[in-house]
Amino acid sequence: MNRFERELRESLKHREPPADFAEKVVARAYATGDSRSVWFSRTAQQWLVAAAVALMVGGGFFYQQEQRRRAENERTKEQLIVGLQITSSKLRRVQVRLEVIQKRTKYLHPEQ
Repeated sequence: MNRFERELRESLKHREPPADFAEKVVARAYATGDSRSVWFSRTAQQWLVAAAVALMVGGGFFYQQEQRRRAENERTKEQLIVGLQITSSKLRRVQVRLEVIQKRTKYLHPEQ
């Protein structure tokens, strides 16, 4: 994992807000007397909520695709390891057979 990924992961970690966070926000909103002057208009709020939902859905889709890709890579890796183990055992058998043949040849033709 590179530095950028570590920093991104760290900045996106869930952190609990202070216990009185909601009360402070509400108190500040009502302190001015006009809640719309503190926050965005109703339409702006709706657009922000829609954008946040779209980002969450997109992020979830990306995360799911990444998990699938990693699982597929892991399966491919396991298949490769099994294939290499099979190949290794077959090559070992061939090597043993060749050694036996070589010993027989030396026994039958000692002058060589």
